[in-house]
Amino acid sequence: MRNALLGLAAVAAMALWGCKSSTEPVEDELSVLQEMIASDAFFTSDQTMLSDADQANLGKTTAPILPAAWGRRVDSVSRTVSFVHFGDTVIVATINVTMSGQIKIAAKDSIQDTTITVISKPFTETTTRNVKFFRIARTDHPRDNWRFREVSGVEGGTTNSEITFDQLVAIVGLDTLTITDPTEFYLRFPAFAGRHLPSVGDAATIKVQLTLTSVESDTDMVFIHRPFQWLNSSVLRPARARMTMVSQTGSGPYTRVYEHSWTGHIQGRHHFFVSGITRNSLFDDVAPWSTRLWGIPYLVP
Repeated sequence: MRNALLGLAAVAAMALWGCKSSTEPVEDELSVLQEMIASDAFFTSDQTMLSDADQANLGKTTAPILPAAWGRRVDSVSRTVSFVHFGDTVIVATINVTMSGQIKIAAKDSIQDTTITVISKPFTETTTRNVKFFRIARTDHPRDNWRFREVSGVEGGTTNSEITFDQLVAIVGLDTLTITDPTEFYLRFPAFAGRHLPSVGDAATIKVQLTLTSVESDTDMVFIHRPFQWLNSSVLRPARARMTMVSQTGSGPYTRVYEHSWTGHIQGRHHFFVSGITRNSLFDDVAPWSTRLWGIPYLVP
């Protein structure tokens, strides 16, 4: 009888231990995916690349103001992530980033004027990209179950922008990308089969050609924003270069084509951004800030 009681006690103890194990807290799946996005610099580089540490010379003109230099100063950044499930093996996350701050324009009123005035304009710009997660396991720990499989391009700018991007062609090393809708243009991470993120050697050339439509008769200002690193430094900085307009057609609206190439790349996973800015945004001290932004991910092994 005593042996029977001991046996029942052992079974009861095992049952209680099993119940306790099954009720251990399990990480919330979507919260973990949000943390995976937030902790990966690949998805948080927008504000870094678009906050212009160094201002660029724009040359002289006969506009209401004559900007000698300008730069974005990003003061606040917010990020929201929404999820859509496709069965139980694919989750698509849409990442929206809102950046606000001041545009600083160093300008004078006339060519003869010797006084430089710094003009501030408030701005708010948004970016949107998608990333697809793929299930690789089924455990109680979501972080072990999901991997980034694909990432889209980035689309953004100001609300009611006066510039429309029509097409971006990027020659990245030996790969050519033609993009008309960035958030529907997906590239896969190397661990998965399919169209991979473009890869470029550190000394190879990237060439970008952008076609846009604008309602302004004055030519727009178009820039490349890319990562840059000083020698003997581990800190990524934004480098901004003005693209060259190579053609224009139409009499309003106008179709314009811009190009830019560069070499010298930093090892890692990056984005470069193309921003189109209406001329009035920089050459008129009261005109609102109006931009369009596209971004492309790439790898430097």
